[in-house]
Amino acid sequence: MTGMLTLTALLGAFAVTTPSALADTASATFVAFADQDDDEETKDEDLDYGGDDINLDVFNDALDVQEGDEELERMKAEDALEAEDASEEALDDLDFGTDQEDEFDFDDEEEAVPIGGPGQDTARAYRDFKDGIEDLGPDEEIIQWEQYLSQYPNSLFKDHIQRRVDELTEFQYSERVPGGLDDDFGDIVDAGRREIKLATPRHLASIDPRNKMRAGFEWGYPSYLNLFADYEAQIQRKWSWHVGIIHRYTGWNLEGGTKYALVKSARTNFIVTGIFDFHLNTLPIFPAVRPQIGVGKRFMIAGQPLDLQVVGGMDIELRLSEQMDFVTVGGLNATYMASDKVAFFVESSIVAKDFFWDAGINSSFFRFPLLTFGITFWAGEKNNITSSIAANAPYAYNYWGHHFGGVMGDFNMYRD
Repeated sequence: MTGMLTLTALLGAFAVTTPSALADTASATFVAFADQDDDEETKDEDLDYGGDDINLDVFNDALDVQEGDEELERMKAEDALEAEDASEEALDDLDFGTDQEDEFDFDDEEEAVPIGGPGQDTARAYRDFKDGIEDLGPDEEIIQWEQYLSQYPNSLFKDHIQRRVDELTEFQYSERVPGGLDDDFGDIVDAGRREIKLATPRHLASIDPRNKMRAGFEWGYPSYLNLFADYEAQIQRKWSWHVGIIHRYTGWNLEGGTKYALVKSARTNFIVTGIFDFHLNTLPIFPAVRPQIGVGKRFMIAGQPLDLQVVGGMDIELRLSEQMDFVTVGGLNATYMASDKVAFFVESSIVAKDFFWDAGINSSFFRFPLLTFGITFWAGEKNNITSSIAANAPYAYNYWGHHFGGVMGDFNMYRD
């Protein structure tokens, strides 16, 4: 706007002045234009954001802030990656289907996986349960996993459990042969062979088919002496045979026989066994058979096992010169494992016959019940050797009196 006014004034002056005046006026006008440009440049310099030094400091501060934010974001990203790697490593360690499961120490943490809601388990609960059933057979393990999922329907390991159940189901209906090329189920086969390891009674027949050797003695006052030895071998987990020698109430006997567990459950610690023995009495000579049946159950008392078992049957003596003689045999045994090395037991056994024999007033049948109690010690690297000492005390006996009290000792070595 100022330039337009100046140009108008110049044109007016050009119209009314002389050439010399016009020249002077033009010169003055150009000088004014030059001064005006200088003033505007000076103003622009004064408005240059406070000078070059100040502007560099501002930009440097802004750059530092930006770099700091980038560094912070980078550190957060690294922390996130480290956390993700740690999580993946933890999940790898929790892969219970691999060898890494033994390297994961659950005892170092109270709860490796916290409970996330109703029906959820923890890593510790899963591992403890898994360890507790690792020796069960396929059918029993399936039942246990089903009960586990009913207790923890939202289990963190539900998929893994379902895969395990599917594998066990497939194994049950497959034709895999133990020890074959496919050893993926080798552990399952071993689990199916788990032993209950029920306590061995003293005067009763053992009802748990096992691999073992037994020897011992019994001495009763006034003149009863019994030496015995027996060898037993498994044919299958539920089936075994044995052979041995023992001095019974009829004299020395050579014995052999077999036993088969109709029920042998490691899950319920319950066993039902049928026993069939043949023995040959030496003096007098006659053969005999002894069919029996036994039932046993293990209970946990104060964290330690209590084994209860009942055995009963008939000893059928096939005497050649006489009629067959039917003798009732049996009794019950209770054994409590006070520790891994010491057990206490009490047993009542009976031999009886002629229940309906009538020999006059106050007569009764032949019987010889015996109370036995003692202590057993466990030894060996695998805790598979036992030695026992016991006392025998007859009670309520009639007509028979093999001894009037005595002592007994025996030795067992288990090979399973």
